[in-house]
Amino acid sequence: MMEPPAGVAAPVSVVIVNYNGAEVLEPCLHSVFAQPYRPIEVILVDNASTDGSVEAAMRLFPAVRFVRNETNRGFAQGNNQGVALATGRYIALLNNDTVVGPQWLPGLVAMLQRPGMGVVTSRVITDGVPQEYYDMNGTINYLGYNIMRYFPDLSRVFFAGGASLMFRREDVALPFLEEYFLYHEDVFLSWRLRLLGYEVRMAQDSVVGHRGSVTTRRQPDRLVTFYQERNRLLNALLMYEGRTLAILLPYFLADAVAKLAMSVAGGRKSLAGIFAAYRWVATHREWILRRREELQAVRKVPDRDILRLMSSRIVDSPAVTARMLNAMSRAYARVTGLLP
Repeated sequence: MMEPPAGVAAPVSVVIVNYNGAEVLEPCLHSVFAQPYRPIEVILVDNASTDGSVEAAMRLFPAVRFVRNETNRGFAQGNNQGVALATGRYIALLNNDTVVGPQWLPGLVAMLQRPGMGVVTSRVITDGVPQEYYDMNGTINYLGYNIMRYFPDLSRVFFAGGASLMFRREDVALPFLEEYFLYHEDVFLSWRLRLLGYEVRMAQDSVVGHRGSVTTRRQPDRLVTFYQERNRLLNALLMYEGRTLAILLPYFLADAVAKLAMSVAGGRKSLAGIFAAYRWVATHREWILRRREELQAVRKVPDRDILRLMSSRIVDSPAVTARMLNAMSRAYARVTGLLP
């Protein structure tokens, strides 16, 4: 499909998933409708909220298209529902705990219209994150953990953060696997598009203020740990080539042992959630193999090109022990060919 003629704006659909967002949803919607960009449609998918947030939004924002679920279907399925109903060529996914700047949509659209772009993200300023972390963009390591301050080029990112991202309908269709529910689904989408040869970039002039974890902090620790661990593992199992998975096996084994030990010692991760994540992976081998075959069948870019955008660092810390572990990881990555 061709881009619209010069001077004609492409229609944009904005999808927002809400779950008990009474304290954040109204300012989010006000900022969206204050955008200078037109035409837009706004679709709000509510996951069975009980705090009156969706009723208030229906009174205040009659232009919004509402989808009301009877149960909490999660971030992944909720966004898929909204995208399936969207009529715009460009689809923007936005968290309900955000307030967007005046150039939010124009910045995303301009970046997405550059050649080769598959998904673009905003410059998301999250409450409590020190300014130093915005001086360089981050990436993920081979295990799928965030590594800060990696790309000096502020348009470069490994994945488009789910708080605010945009893609073309014809490139993506439905963005997420609904089984993910929440966490790491934005990494899945971006990695999937990288396999197809698309670029993933950040539009620096598309600025978004983000409260962060307003919905997920209400979830039980066991559930949060389960989705974080399970989905991080799924991304690796689905996306990596077989040879890469074999090389990375020591990383994942060591990480599992360390994570279990820290949980037993009273760490932040739920021991029950970790066991549940590994149990799910072990009992859903056929599902994993089917999804993996589908993704690998359309792959156009080898792992060696994608791994260049990841970090070999295991621990994102300046501590002596962390530096030693990272040096060992880098040496292993060079010997095995993960690093060029």
